[in-house]
Amino acid sequence: MVTLTQQEVERRLNTVPCAICKQSSFAIDERFMGTDGDWRGICKKCFYTFPVYTDMEFYLRTQPDIPFRLKEISCTACNHRGVNLDLRATVSVRDAYYFVTCQGCQRQFVERSSLEAFE
Repeated sequence: MVTLTQQEVERRLNTVPCAICKQSSFAIDERFMGTDGDWRGICKKCFYTFPVYTDMEFYLRTQPDIPFRLKEISCTACNHRGVNLDLRATVSVRDAYYFVTCQGCQRQFVERSSLEAFE
């Protein structure tokens, strides 16, 4: 399991847009950094907050469809199929993102989740 620092999570969050203002400038609200891996992201522009999950081991154990989905995701650089899930963020009811690392070239990228959109 990957253990990410607060700075690493913030850096990776800055690659997606805010659901409200569409900017990409986030921080982790330190008041909500639980030891269980459930954190709270906050947009630095409009102060919108959303859940960020860093305990992917627990998530993969409790969501049986996710490991199959991760095997299907292709790397945006080398086209290798199969990624490791590092963290996920549910930015809004329509936007959830997986922050993944390619198993082939170790490139980090974002994959929009189709499994967590509540439409």
